[in-house]
Amino acid sequence: MLNKYYPPESVLLIASVIVMGSIAAVLLSVNVSEAYPNKWSDHKGWIFGSISSIQNNKEGKPAWILSGHWVTNIINKTKDSFNETNPAKFDSMINMVMLNGSAMHKHTISNFSLSDISNQDKATSYKGTVTITMKEGPVKDVPIEIKVMDNHAIGLSLDATKTNNHFGDTPIYGIIPSKTDIVNMMSHMGNKTKMDMNMQKPTG
Repeated sequence: MLNKYYPPESVLLIASVIVMGSIAAVLLSVNVSEAYPNKWSDHKGWIFGSISSIQNNKEGKPAWILSGHWVTNIINKTKDSFNETNPAKFDSMINMVMLNGSAMHKHTISNFSLSDISNQDKATSYKGTVTITMKEGPVKDVPIEIKVMDNHAIGLSLDATKTNNHFGDTPIYGIIPSKTDIVNMMSHMGNKTKMDMNMQKPTG
């Protein structure tokens, strides 16, 4: 299906972005837990994931690579799960660069305010508003729809008017890694590190 919308070289690029995004999600989960052991250990239900997305330009053609991470406590929750002392949270940091490597910059999404949750088939939609940093400065009260698909993929749709269509005409996609995925990838990375160290040992 990807070939219908993207040329072959873009398909390879998308695959690379997804793989690197998965690795970033694993490292994020570990680093955040280690950096803030007291903060995150008491917040069961928080989920970390990666941003792995290709965004179109104004002509509707792939032009931007997006990578980064997100953290939230809303997945698999209802509106009744939250209150003033336990508010819904969604935060994200996104790196954005053109396909040719130029115009590298960052965006952060914060101050999520949940207004509605709906379900359809295997997708859950969380609607609300956020603050997003732009070149001109933070833009507040930006409508957002956070869609979770089958608990494996996430899509962020930001109001195009508020963001001057900066993120193109498609959602910003990300991955929701399972605990098994994280354990397996960390094990693989650990084995690779040991192998590299053994290869570097002097002989004789």
